[in-house]
Amino acid sequence: MTPSQLVQHFRDNQNGNKTLKTTFRNQFLGKFDFEELEGLIISCEKEIEKRAQIEIDHHIAWLESQGYTVTK
Repeated sequence: MTPSQLVQHFRDNQNGNKTLKTTFRNQFLGKFDFEELEGLIISCEKEIEKRAQIEIDHHIAWLESQGYTVTK
C-alpha cells in the first residue's frame, strides 16, 4: 500500500463527524510503541516547518509580484 492509498483508506473510512485525525488515531497510532511515536512527532514537525516555509515563500512571491519589497 502506497502512502497515497493509506491516506485514501483513512478518508474513505472516516467516522460520522468526518474527522480524519480521529480515524487515523484509532486505526493506526495505537499500533506503535512510544519510541516510534516520538519519531513520528519529529517527522511531522519537520514536515510542518517545510510546508510553512513553502506558504511563506508563496506569499513573498505574491507580494513581490505586486511591486512590494520584502525583507526579513
